[in-house]
Amino acid sequence: MYAITDRHRCAPTPLADVVSGLLDAGVTAIQLREKDLDDTELIQLAQPIAELCRNYTAKLFINTSTRVAREVGAAGVHLPANTESVKTIKAQTKDNLYVGCSVHSLDTARKRDAEGADFVTYSPIYRTASKPGYGPVVGVEHLAEMVESVKLPIFALGGITPDRVDECLAAGAFGVAVMSGVMSPANAGEQARRYLDVLC
Repeated sequence: MYAITDRHRCAPTPLADVVSGLLDAGVTAIQLREKDLDDTELIQLAQPIAELCRNYTAKLFINTSTRVAREVGAAGVHLPANTESVKTIKAQTKDNLYVGCSVHSLDTARKRDAEGADFVTYSPIYRTASKPGYGPVVGVEHLAEMVESVKLPIFALGGITPDRVDECLAAGAFGVAVMSGVMSPANAGEQARRYLDVLC
């Protein structure tokens, strides 16, 4: 399970408290996706979360910024669709960071695969209010096609509920990525356990 943050959704609870609950529930990968913050603000937010992830031996991924990822000792970065090459990131960081990528089409997934990405999130699998503007729902049929077409681990993203996890795994997904399903001011850990119970 790849949990994606949105501190606005879990306000007024501090994001670090929500992440702590997710890690305590057993989540082992967190993407810090706070796109409205500059690097200085993001570093301040990320530092305590990075420390939490180290304490739980979980992997922290920083959205877009390799500078912030290196500054806080994150495991990797996550690149939005249609951004710079994975090869460029790997060269800049001497291949010391994992690189995940968002993709919304098979062509982009093949491109990221060729560039050397470590994994991709493919979305939106289902209709979701948190991913507007990313084109039509792709569905599990296209998820299965992508799994057959690239070697990368693929995380299904977009409208994933605990009841839909099995369907995504049956299509060949490596796992699921979740934002709105766990970014809540209360009971985030409890919500995460509902996903983990199906995944384990």
